[in-house]
Amino acid sequence: MFDIFFISVLGLTCGGAVWLLMMGLSPPEAANVSPSSAGSRKALVQMLPGRGVLTVIGAVAVALTVWLVFAHPLMTFLTLVGLIVLPNKYYAWRHKRRVALIDSQVPDMLAMTAGAMSAGASLMVALESVARDGPTPIKLELEMMLREVKLGIDLDAALDSWAVRLKSEEMVMVAAAIKIARESGGNLSESLDKLSRAVRERQNMEKKIIALTAQGRMQAFVMSALPFMLLYVLFQLDPVAMDPMFHTVAGWAVFLAVCVWITVGFQLIKKIMDIDI
Repeated sequence: MFDIFFISVLGLTCGGAVWLLMMGLSPPEAANVSPSSAGSRKALVQMLPGRGVLTVIGAVAVALTVWLVFAHPLMTFLTLVGLIVLPNKYYAWRHKRRVALIDSQVPDMLAMTAGAMSAGASLMVALESVARDGPTPIKLELEMMLREVKLGIDLDAALDSWAVRLKSEEMVMVAAAIKIARESGGNLSESLDKLSRAVRERQNMEKKIIALTAQGRMQAFVMSALPFMLLYVLFQLDPVAMDPMFHTVAGWAVFLAVCVWITVGFQLIKKIMDIDI
């Protein structure tokens, strides 16, 4: 009975490790990009360091160096996995922060564009004024979009490219509103003003949800760090008893299994706390 339980836990642990490794290797952008924008996706992936074959080669080289210096299998394995997964997570985190900052500036951009159009300016002139006087970094993205239009790309295509590049729901709404208003001949300034208020209310609701789920996210961090803190305390109290954890195959297997299951649990809690509106 124990052998069956041990084999089941070992199989689930290996499967969880493979799943986590594939999550770290796969680009998060690929899930929401249409096949027609494959070139844009490829260019974006190539722009991000820490993606692709060079990362794996560099991680293997560093892991081999660690093995030659320390001759410790567990340290070598953790170094290899960390150098493959962490760069992707870091750049995904940086991209997520930048997109969140741009999303927070979308209502102000829409209000400025609607105000300029109400004063008699055309859509392009209003967008150029926002690109000139608007906040950073949204004005940089707007300048890139306007540069594409000046090079001969249609405004609708440039807006779609902007939304695909940022992976922002707000920008998808903005692009759809501008295209619908231009095709139907409606009052674009009024539509942008209403959209600005709607986006602002939606973002306020998201902030309330983040505040309400803050305790759950903090519990996820605490529960994930607790086994490692306990391991450190036990090692300080009785190093001899904890020595097999770091110098035997069974100890390495237990340590890796704990890391995998903690990461799986953290991801599950994160999914539960991630409420989409």
